[in-house]
Amino acid sequence: MRRIELDGRKMDTRAMAHQHIKEALGLPEYYGSNLDALHDCLGEMAGAHITLRYANALRNALGVYAQQLIRVFEDAARERADLVFVIKAP
Repeated sequence: MRRIELDGRKMDTRAMAHQHIKEALGLPEYYGSNLDALHDCLGEMAGAHITLRYANALRNALGVYAQQLIRVFEDAARERADLVFVIKAP
């Protein structure tokens, strides 16, 4: 299983969040940098363990959008047995 770590401190804006996610997850160039595109890409990933660190920094920077972003990861993990998403304190 591939291990991926996301850093909430690197996601100060929506654009920065999606760029960091794209790079960390190795998403394709055509990734649409929005929540629907993220959900679609997560649905196509094979075997991944994704850890979000510094979630509070993400929440402080993006507020409601941060919660929506986290929910996309949580929903995708519920839908797939080979996808794990966890939030860890720093």
